[in-house]
Amino acid sequence: MRKKRDRVAVLGPEGTFTEIAARRIFKNVEFVYCDTVVAVFDSVSSGVEFGVVAIENSLEGSVNTTMDCLIDYDLKICDEVVLGINLCLVVVPGTKKEEIDTIISHPHALAQCRRFLSENFPDARLQRHESTAAAMEELKRLKGSAAIGPKETAKIYGLDVLFENIQDAESQTRFIVISKKAGTGRKTSIIFALKDEPGALYRALKEFAKRDINLTKIESRPSKRKLGEYLFFVDLEGSLDDKEVKDALNSIKERTTLLKILGSY
Repeated sequence: MRKKRDRVAVLGPEGTFTEIAARRIFKNVEFVYCDTVVAVFDSVSSGVEFGVVAIENSLEGSVNTTMDCLIDYDLKICDEVVLGINLCLVVVPGTKKEEIDTIISHPHALAQCRRFLSENFPDARLQRHESTAAAMEELKRLKGSAAIGPKETAKIYGLDVLFENIQDAESQTRFIVISKKAGTGRKTSIIFALKDEPGALYRALKEFAKRDINLTKIESRPSKRKLGEYLFFVDLEGSLDDKEVKDALNSIKERTTLLKILGSY
């Protein structure tokens, strides 16, 4: 009997950067295309085996929706991949530069091309879409418009590339794999909130420093529970199976009002 393929939820439609990243990790799987990042988390919570979502870009920083969902959903990070981003301006065949008055894409893609758009299309209206692929799919129904996205996706939708490499600087996006199942690996992600007292963050971070645990990322975000309370997202080198990591996490528990372990990968 043929084995059932795993399903992987990604931001759709076909051809998004998220799908391109997912194909770097998964082979012979069934992709489930979702309209939003939240829908990807919903799909995995409802039984889809894995989901892939963007979490940060080297130019534009963290993806806020993904960060919020990591707090709200009981899911783990089990893998990651970093994708180099090459953005192109694409049009319906036959469209000329001087005819373009509207440019559509994902907000992060538009933001990564600010300089190019300002210099080449200063009067164009910028329109946001849920994904670069959704913008390209919509483009076929519009006149006087262009979209920003990957060259591979332009081929899928039969569009012409007018300009390549239009991002303001070299850009990379980090994507994570989410699942109900915990992974293993040499990197661990956690979220914590601290008691409102002097030196709280210093004392928490000291627990990692004195054990020589390297923190590769630390970012604060409003907790949305009350004004002035923040959550700290931390990536660290080491596995949850390591004694030093276990000891550090146990030590900071008493200093936190919330500690969520997102997993090792």
